[in-house]
Amino acid sequence: MTFYSSEFNRDIHINKKNNIYRLSLKICNITSKITINSPVYLSNSEIYIFFIENSGWIKEQLKHCVVTEIVQEGSFLPIEGNYREIILSKKISNISLCNPKKIFLPSVYKNVGLELKNFLIEHSKKMMIPILKQKANLIQKKISKISFKDTKSRWGSCTSNRSIMINWRLIMAPPSVYKYVLIHELSHLVHMNHSSKFWKLVWELHPNYLNDKKWLKIYGKEIRKYVFN
Repeated sequence: MTFYSSEFNRDIHINKKNNIYRLSLKICNITSKITINSPVYLSNSEIYIFFIENSGWIKEQLKHCVVTEIVQEGSFLPIEGNYREIILSKKISNISLCNPKKIFLPSVYKNVGLELKNFLIEHSKKMMIPILKQKANLIQKKISKISFKDTKSRWGSCTSNRSIMINWRLIMAPPSVYKYVLIHELSHLVHMNHSSKFWKLVWELHPNYLNDKKWLKIYGKEIRKYVFN
């Protein structure tokens, strides 16, 4: 259920559930999606009044949200920490990284964003899977499955059945940063927690992890802002 807000130029989503007992607001800092959580018994007019009363708070929260950028010809896109200008060329048939400051795409591509998204996913696999396998052998653990997704809140995960998920957007970060996330998730194969033993293993496998962890905290939003239509 939604209603449109001309003030914020977007749909406002209403989430009504039996186990919700009071009105609350949630704003996704990645997508800027505004959601009102409400008890089922409240009327739409009551919910709207709540929304109006909190419009000032919403404005302040939206200031901290990621400002999205459409990936298109002429844009600059970071790949492994290196910003490259997106160029369409009639001379190539495949995406090329031969120039350190440019990324070339065949001019016949109609959807630049989608083609680059698919390229980045494959490039992530090419660069990251060998690292995962090498380090897994080093700690004498086996990975049951490796997947690459675009998750809003996590850079990676490791399950109890040894399945590792990596956010493919990390390929836009400097290599040391994405290697830290790989090591972080691999270390969960040994310690399924964030104990001192876990962080000691992370440090042993990736001594620079504190700097890379800090980079993600400061600049992580930067690589989430790109929209690949």
